[in-house]
Amino acid sequence: MEYLSKLFGSPARVKLLRLFAFNPDVVYDRDGVVSRARVTPDTASRELAALARAGIIQRKTFYKEVVRPGSKKMKKRKTIGWVLSAKYPYQDALTAFLRKTLVVSGSDVRKRIRGAGTIKLLVLTGHLIGEKDRGIDMLVVGDRLSETALKNAVSLLEAECGQEIRYAVLNTADYKYRRRVRDKLVRDVMDFPHTAVVRRIAAA
Repeated sequence: MEYLSKLFGSPARVKLLRLFAFNPDVVYDRDGVVSRARVTPDTASRELAALARAGIIQRKTFYKEVVRPGSKKMKKRKTIGWVLSAKYPYQDALTAFLRKTLVVSGSDVRKRIRGAGTIKLLVLTGHLIGEKDRGIDMLVVGDRLSETALKNAVSLLEAECGQEIRYAVLNTADYKYRRRVRDKLVRDVMDFPHTAVVRRIAAA
C-alpha cells in the first residue's frame, strides 16, 4: 500500500477509497468507516471531508439500527452517511485502478494469521489474488486455532482490502478427508488459481 499512500496522500485515504469503490451501494456513517477501515474518528472525518470535496463520495441520509439507551431493543435512527457518488465521472476508472493495484502480500497474510494457532495450510484465492466471483478468498487449515485471533487478523486484512474476505477454516483431519473424497469446497479452491503461502501438508 506504500506506493498508493504516496500517490493519494495517506494509507487511510487508500483504505477509504477502496471501501467506497468496492462497495458502491453501501452507505457508511463515520462510525461505520472507523470500524471497517480501522482508522481513528478524527482521521475518518478528515478523509471523508476530503473525498466529498473531490466529488468521489456524497452525503446521504439513511436509517441505522441502534440499541436504545438502557435497553436491548433496537430502533432505527436517521443518520448522515456517505456513499460512492454516481456522478463522479471517473468512477469506473478509479475502481478498476484500485482493483488492479490491490496487491496482497502472502508473507504479510502469513504473519497476521500465524498468531491464530498452528497453521498447516494457508491458501489465498478469490479477491486476494485478483480473481472475481469465487466462493471464498482464503482457506485456513490447522489445529488448535483461536477463532477470536483469526477473526481479528481477517478484520485487519479487510480494512486494507476495502471489502469482506470470505474464508473457510478446517482442522487437519477434516481437510485430509475432504481432499480424499474430492469435496466441493476443497476442489473449488485447489482446482482454480490460488496461492499457497503456508504448506506444511499436501495442498491437493
